[in-house]
Amino acid sequence: MRFEFIGGTVCLDFANTVHNARAEDKEEELHAIVDLLQWAKEAGLLSSADHDRLSAYYRRSSREAAAALTKAITIRDLVLSIFMSIANGRSLPSQRLSELNSALAEVPGLLRVQKHSDRIEREWTSTADGLQQVLFAVLTSAAELLASDRLRRVRECASADCTWLFVDGSRNRSRRWCEMRACGNRMKARRHYYKDR
Repeated sequence: MRFEFIGGTVCLDFANTVHNARAEDKEEELHAIVDLLQWAKEAGLLSSADHDRLSAYYRRSSREAAAALTKAITIRDLVLSIFMSIANGRSLPSQRLSELNSALAEVPGLLRVQKHSDRIEREWTSTADGLQQVLFAVLTSAAELLASDRLRRVRECASADCTWLFVDGSRNRSRRWCEMRACGNRMKARRHYYKDR
């Protein structure tokens, strides 16, 4: 897989498609529509057939591809802004919620109840097709996370040069790094280096 999925929910995984978001030289992972389609396929939001169909469609229409990518990045940046504020203990501006509601209103969806084993669960489904369906999944994930008890567990990686977000699922709520083997080990090595000097 090309992308990493450590956020614990679709919206945070989508927000994490940019690295070091506060820096001027942030590292963007969604350079072209093919990147967005690949992310959606790896996230399980597009089937292989839909991925291939949309790839062919956007190859024929570069203007629509550019517009779709711009819209997706705008939504990604909105989700990133909302959850970075929350992870850092800042109050969420009502303007951001209005923007989220406006984005949700643009993507049609249906709320249904489904029986899974012995329990009933609610499930959002989109009546949209293609990338609209992907954006619907990201937006409803963000709305559900905002309204859930898990919101208090949203964290930003403690590394100085990482802004990835995740839901802390640890028992004692002590997870500090997006990934221990990456940022956690790098920060430990850095502390060790300066301590030994």
